[in-house]
Amino acid sequence: MLPAPVDWDDLPPDLAILVVDIVGYSKVPETAMPGLRAALDAAVAETFTRIDLAALWADERRGSDTGDGWIRIVPAAMVVRLVDPGIALLEDALHRHDRERRAHEPVLRTRLSVHLGPLSPDHRGDAVNDACRLVDSDEVRAAAGVAAEHDSFVAAIVSDEVHRRAVAAGRTRTLSERDFLDVSAAVPKKQFQRAAWVHVPRLAPATVKAALGREEPPVEPAPSPTAGPRLTFNGNVGTAVGSVETLNVGGVNFA
Repeated sequence: MLPAPVDWDDLPPDLAILVVDIVGYSKVPETAMPGLRAALDAAVAETFTRIDLAALWADERRGSDTGDGWIRIVPAAMVVRLVDPGIALLEDALHRHDRERRAHEPVLRTRLSVHLGPLSPDHRGDAVNDACRLVDSDEVRAAAGVAAEHDSFVAAIVSDEVHRRAVAAGRTRTLSERDFLDVSAAVPKKQFQRAAWVHVPRLAPATVKAALGREEPPVEPAPSPTAGPRLTFNGNVGTAVGSVETLNVGGVNFA
């Protein structure tokens, strides 16, 4: 008998990853940071409760504090909930917080990413790194800017894997492919670039597209055919048996 193989490098199972960051957290006064983080924690906790993942939110082994946000790990089968209705529910919670906050308190806006990939039992792997790169990408940062201009509080980016399995596959209930803008998410300083999809609640993808500087260029009119020599007659032009007094070709007169 052959000996049993050892040290298999089997691929670990896929897990879903949510990363949430506060927009502009480093610019917030130090005295306002605790209140802003508490408001974010409450909004995310409420969102997890409403998508029936409260136990996973409470499990400290399934996430880590990033200082200006959270990384949370959930089973891959539940990734759809993070996208729909999770994104909209977080938007609702933050919108309500904005109506209730005091005038001197900073506005709480967020960027979030949702990704799916293999992770080790201690939740280490490239998938977590990619999820953090996505939330830090130029594209979702630009989307957060246009979200703020239109009084939205969430700019979301989902990886192509999540979009294919959740949105394109028809598993989302209220969101469809027309609610997402395809982008090439990039973090140049990290040499990171990959296909992803951006969504801003209550905002058309065309508006986000304009913010990313991806308007279709105007169609240039086709050039007119090159004109030949201009031919004019000066004076009297007779019949075939008559005479031509002056012929002008290209601005030159011929008597």
